[in-house]
Amino acid sequence: MKLTCIFVEDETPAMNLLKIYADRTPTLEVLGFFDSSMEAIQFLSENPVDVIFTDVNMPQLTGIELTQSLRNKPYIIFITANAEYAVNGFDLDIVDFLVKPVTFERFIKSVNKVFDREDKKKLGIVSHHNENENKEELEDYSMTSIYVKESGKVIRIDFDEIIAIEGLKDYVKIITDERPIVTHLTMKKLEEQILPKSKFMRVHKSFIVGLRQIRKFDGLDCYLELQNKLQIPVGPQYKEALMVKLKPVN
Repeated sequence: MKLTCIFVEDETPAMNLLKIYADRTPTLEVLGFFDSSMEAIQFLSENPVDVIFTDVNMPQLTGIELTQSLRNKPYIIFITANAEYAVNGFDLDIVDFLVKPVTFERFIKSVNKVFDREDKKKLGIVSHHNENENKEELEDYSMTSIYVKESGKVIRIDFDEIIAIEGLKDYVKIITDERPIVTHLTMKKLEEQILPKSKFMRVHKSFIVGLRQIRKFDGLDCYLELQNKLQIPVGPQYKEALMVKLKPVN
């Protein structure tokens, strides 16, 4: 089964990326790409689709207003650079939201959510948004950085800057592109209370890695190669969960 869809996005780099993702997804049949919500509405008046991928912050008519204007609403997936729109979007019973920069993994996850809705519809199961359904993802996007103390100074570290974290008993070494930062924190507190699970994973008793920093996973020798050629060991008890998280394409 294929889902017919359109994309509504006014930023050229974002649209180009979405075109690449759509080409790599055999379950999607793209009927159009639009850089204007008004053009999309005109197209939809004569061409029904299964799914609309739309940016929220569009000129003239926002993605939210576009969704509200539709009588026979298809499945909606919001694309946004601002996570706060996601909360508003769920009030409209959208299927999912994608926060820029969108990864292919998250894109596919959104497509699969549409198929889940379709399966429930065929079984006669009413599917409405549960406010807890995407709680973890909303919490992940609500924090983008942490502040830590080092040598009497308070330092801000953006999550996207973190390559890996090494545990040093009651301290941790946070490895970034710029330099390592040593602070008084425990790995347990970082893993369970601070770091978003969508962006980080414990791969060894002494290491947490940024998932987007992974360049290679050697399953035979059990190590990860991260950005800047940094190699991190993978503990045997973490190997299976890591494979599930990476979702390699066979």
